[in-house]
Amino acid sequence: MDEARPRTVRRAPTSALLISAAFAAVQALIFVMVVPITSLLAVSSPPAYALVAAVHTAMPLLARVVTRTPGMATFTAAVTGLLTSVVSPIGPLAAVPMVCAALVLDLVLPLQRGRVASARRILLAGAAAGVVLFLVALPVFSPEHLVPGVLAATLGARIVGELAVAGGVIGVRRLLVRAGTIR
Repeated sequence: MDEARPRTVRRAPTSALLISAAFAAVQALIFVMVVPITSLLAVSSPPAYALVAAVHTAMPLLARVVTRTPGMATFTAAVTGLLTSVVSPIGPLAAVPMVCAALVLDLVLPLQRGRVASARRILLAGAAAGVVLFLVALPVFSPEHLVPGVLAATLGARIVGELAVAGGVIGVRRLLVRAGTIR
């Protein structure tokens, strides 16, 4: 008698969910601190806004890299969106680009749980998130900012900002490995 083995569903480890939720709480605090600056920059200088707003992908990317679990960047961004919607009227709107960027991060980084992402892959994920964030923001540009120079500068700033965040995440990961906190 051959009994069919029940299909097991691979779930995210509880530790990955808890770590990601903690990073989401930190990201929500960062969001609250940066929103006055980004609100001013969004209307006055899209390239400067793009550079500063890169900080909004820091914790989702760090959560994904530290936990090595697919989907944790998206989970972290979604929880951040929920937390920020409680304390800021712009929170629900800000969740859209955060989740879009996090989806890209999750798709570019290794899709197998436990697999360590190379520094090159993390930088590639950051650059891809920068491009997607530029495309997500494009429909809300004011007409006076829809000129080639401003658009090119904003795209460049998005990519540079996201690469800076990715570089920071690589550095933090190295420190955590050296400290023995993660493998």
